[in-house]
Amino acid sequence: MNPSFRFLAILCLALPGLPASASAAGQPNVLMIPVDDLGDYISILQNHPGIKTPNFDRLAKRSVNFTRAYCAAPICQPSRAAVITGLRPDQTGIYDLGHSMVNSPVAMAAVGLEEQFKRHGYDTYLTGKFYHVEPTKRAWPEERMKAAWTEIKEPVNQKDPQLAGGYNSIGPAPGGMESMPDVAALKNTKGWLAAKHDKPFFIVQGLKKPHVAFVVPKEFFDQYPLDFIVLPEAPVGDIDDIPSNFAGSKKSFAKFRDNEKRWKETMQAYLASISFCDWVLGQILDALDASPYARNTIIVLWSDHGYHMGEKQHFAKRALWTQTLRVPFLISVPGMATAGRSCPAPVSLMDIYPTLNELCKLEQKAPQVLAGHSLAPLLKAPDANWPYVAVSSHGEGNAAVTDARYHYIHYADGAEELYDHQNDPREYVNLAKQPELAPVIERLSVSLPKSWAPERRNKGRGADE
Repeated sequence: MNPSFRFLAILCLALPGLPASASAAGQPNVLMIPVDDLGDYISILQNHPGIKTPNFDRLAKRSVNFTRAYCAAPICQPSRAAVITGLRPDQTGIYDLGHSMVNSPVAMAAVGLEEQFKRHGYDTYLTGKFYHVEPTKRAWPEERMKAAWTEIKEPVNQKDPQLAGGYNSIGPAPGGMESMPDVAALKNTKGWLAAKHDKPFFIVQGLKKPHVAFVVPKEFFDQYPLDFIVLPEAPVGDIDDIPSNFAGSKKSFAKFRDNEKRWKETMQAYLASISFCDWVLGQILDALDASPYARNTIIVLWSDHGYHMGEKQHFAKRALWTQTLRVPFLISVPGMATAGRSCPAPVSLMDIYPTLNELCKLEQKAPQVLAGHSLAPLLKAPDANWPYVAVSSHGEGNAAVTDARYHYIHYADGAEELYDHQNDPREYVNLAKQPELAPVIERLSVSLPKSWAPERRNKGRGADE
């Protein structure tokens, strides 16, 4: 038996109260929690001053916490399409919000992650944001949606607070908790976890917050008094050594640089949104722990990309710096001896698909060659040698490669950035022109995409950012 899931089989045999079909097959359930726009401010990563995320702490105690995990792309649609298909943007041509899986022949030929579970006998349930767009619109064709999901429940009759004031809104939600789509989706997840299941399940609850608008119930704003807000470091001249106009950060930063009160208010709203996200996570964990499935369910939590709140004089996403690419990523496997450990290896969200293939014994291979690697060895030994790098891209021709020490960026116009995370974790000093580091650039360049698929643009723009 493969040692990476031996503990699961032992666990299933030891617990006669588990659902018979799941126990007999040795296949665990999976609860996946993708989060929108959640950067590394949470307590288990950067631990931003004053941040309150106790439920991330709670999940980390039963998980391996991948502290150097990177997304495939720093924007929602390409990042999510990459996780779902197991293929990077340079392979599918899905580079931006208006690019569609439906318009990508490579993506259409792939078996999606949810389809992979469905064809292996799992019941599959979806609520909240998993695809970038609503699943009934442009995620997959209708026939593929029917083949992929046992049930999809949208958070119906709920209005996102952002609709009233637009994406730049910040402040308490006028409608309180019941106005939040994540709360409506939570009701669906609680119902599925409380129900009797005769087959193993794959449940996805996607969380929209802390995506803009930064509008959440007042009690979360109350946790962060404005006078105690700590702003990130943004040294004058930090981006003077960046040779490419692609960075494009000065314009987005200027409106905050000269208005510290506005900057603090925006930071307060983002932190409040993170704590609201943490509260929803706690509700999901409560529901799982109260269910019959707590001891036979893998939990996978990830964010689609990181976020800047002024670091490197940049706001939001759409950059190839580590602040934009590094994401929360936790995997909890019942019974694993490494629960509560952190893993410092540079891993990728591309590793989710092959990891779940192995842990859940999804033996029928997908037709696509997956870009990632199973993390089962790191779940068993978080400090084990990891011979791989993490590759990310933003737009056609721009890519970043991260190894155990260095972060290298290569732009389509030939410009380069290189940062030494051992001595400069905040990436203040671009070392790309240092002659003695040319061998490092040469080594990392080998992992850059060799070719770029043509972009697969929709006629209209994506639903949101």
